[in-house]
Amino acid sequence: MKPIGSRHRKPGLEDFFGRAVRARRREIGMTQAQLAELTGMSQAAISRLEHGKCMPTLPLLERVAAALNSVLLVAIEPRRRVSVNFRAFADQPGRGGADERCHGVAVAEPVR
Repeated sequence: MKPIGSRHRKPGLEDFFGRAVRARRREIGMTQAQLAELTGMSQAAISRLEHGKCMPTLPLLERVAAALNSVLLVAIEPRRRVSVNFRAFADQPGRGGADERCHGVAVAEPVR
């Protein structure tokens, strides 16, 4: 993870990843310590991730998604918005899910 600078910055992609991770973790009743253990990270690193203090790498996001038993979906619409969300494996088409609910949705403002 790469540390992010100023405390007074405009919210960025790392904030939306963090919000989605926190929302999904809480939804399934997992603690930061449990997520840390499953991902091979420290609890402090999970806290930094959830608070948008660092930009996660793709391999880290893959480990987090696996630990949360979820698929990570990121949509980037040019000059519009970025959305980051987790969808439980059971909610995936063809996996026996009853609905199409998204978990931990975080949407960024349009990119200018």
